[in-house]
Amino acid sequence: MRPIDGAASSGDLPPLPDSVTTRDGIVFDPRRDQWPLGGLSRKHILKFDEFDRLSIGVVQRLKWLLIVQFKEKSFAHGDNLFSNFLWFYRSALSMLNSSCERIELSHILSYKTLLNDSTEWKLGVLRIVLTDMSRLGFGIASDEVLEYLDSATIRGNIKGTSIRTRDSRKGAFSDAELLTIQSALNDAYASGEIDLNNFALAWLFLAYGCRPIQIAAMKEKDLLVSENSEGKAYALRIPRAKQKGSGHRDVFNARYCSKQIGALLERVIANNALQREMLQLKQGEAPLFIGRKKGELSELAHHRTSQSIGHTINNTIERISGLKGNSKRFRITLGQRAVDDGKDKWTVAELLDHSDTQNVEVYFEASPAMVLRLDRHLAMELAPIAQAFSGVVVETEEEARRGGDRTSRIYDRTLVDNITDPLGTCGQMSFCGLAAPYACYTCRHFQPWIDGPHEEFMAAMIADRKRLEDDGISPKIFTIRDRAILAAAEVIQLCSAEREARQAVT
Repeated sequence: MRPIDGAASSGDLPPLPDSVTTRDGIVFDPRRDQWPLGGLSRKHILKFDEFDRLSIGVVQRLKWLLIVQFKEKSFAHGDNLFSNFLWFYRSALSMLNSSCERIELSHILSYKTLLNDSTEWKLGVLRIVLTDMSRLGFGIASDEVLEYLDSATIRGNIKGTSIRTRDSRKGAFSDAELLTIQSALNDAYASGEIDLNNFALAWLFLAYGCRPIQIAAMKEKDLLVSENSEGKAYALRIPRAKQKGSGHRDVFNARYCSKQIGALLERVIANNALQREMLQLKQGEAPLFIGRKKGELSELAHHRTSQSIGHTINNTIERISGLKGNSKRFRITLGQRAVDDGKDKWTVAELLDHSDTQNVEVYFEASPAMVLRLDRHLAMELAPIAQAFSGVVVETEEEARRGGDRTSRIYDRTLVDNITDPLGTCGQMSFCGLAAPYACYTCRHFQPWIDGPHEEFMAAMIADRKRLEDDGISPKIFTIRDRAILAAAEVIQLCSAEREARQAVT
């Protein structure tokens, strides 16, 4: 339908309804000047009363456009259209001396002069707003404006820069950073620094690279448990996001779930029992991660919002590891590691919950990962930064926890003439299935002795790493023990400092 000529009056429009239900299930009154919307997404108030330089007819037509968008598409899409129109209004229309009845070409050209190469995409979003309004019969722009926008070449939003360049703060985590996060998570949970829910939440991001909105929509029944001859087997139904015409829980992807994560989520569900009873939530129908507020969606009562989950993962990872750990970085890491491991674009798209492959090409364009050539000098330099060692150095065996138990001694019998010379003591009281002594140096229960052969052990690990590298073995293999090397370097430094302090006293 062609755009209107002259004033954008409201006389030719039907009155606004007294109630609208969004595709996400939010009910609101569109006649009001402020629309409080959000659902599982972040809470946002659309403030139409800010458009004090627009005529009543223009504002009503804008409302009609957004009613259609919120009923047919996601909250994020409608919110993006509103936010970009508001940006245009503030930049080009808010200082007009009289009420604006129609968008003219002069307004568009004035706005364009304020944009640069990195923000020109905003004009593209404004084009969507104005052309959609014209198509639906709510036009507020002149023929000149629509013709200009239709013929204009507008730069799109530049995406994927952090992926292409492997940005160290915004791009994929390195292998060393992932090991740091995993170790810090386990230590923080064991020491009570983070609770069960935050621990499980972090491991879901590590394992699946989900969007926060997907975890926000999960219910207890999405963990599928079966019994077989080898014990329990798990699968996880993950709600799909960004699917046109679909609600939060209309479409799912079933993913393999490891026994470790499956058992962890079972503990979360068991831990929900008291809160579930207090809130009168049905078992299975209750959210996997229960929120304090009931929320506005009856079918998703007490589900946490995506904003809440995003903030939790950001704060948790940064607090325990010192790394910038937003949810997007886990997602980028999943995609980049899949590409580095030789997966094809269809597999990567499936892992990232994309319906096609157009948005995964950027992972294949990324610069090659740099593989650190780790020697003794570099290990000693990096050790204080990596903080891979989490145990406690002891001066004598008697000072160690379980020091009186000779079976707690840790040896490396691969070292020459090291059949009887222990590296330290294990303070773990229960069975440990990890590979000693390599796993010991990054374990919180390890108590290295000041006079243990740590230098020789680190030298042997570095030599073995170099041998694998020279043989052309994949970096995925020969970098596995890098964190243990850095932990051993830190132990060497701590032991040296303790010996110097002991000598100073004597």
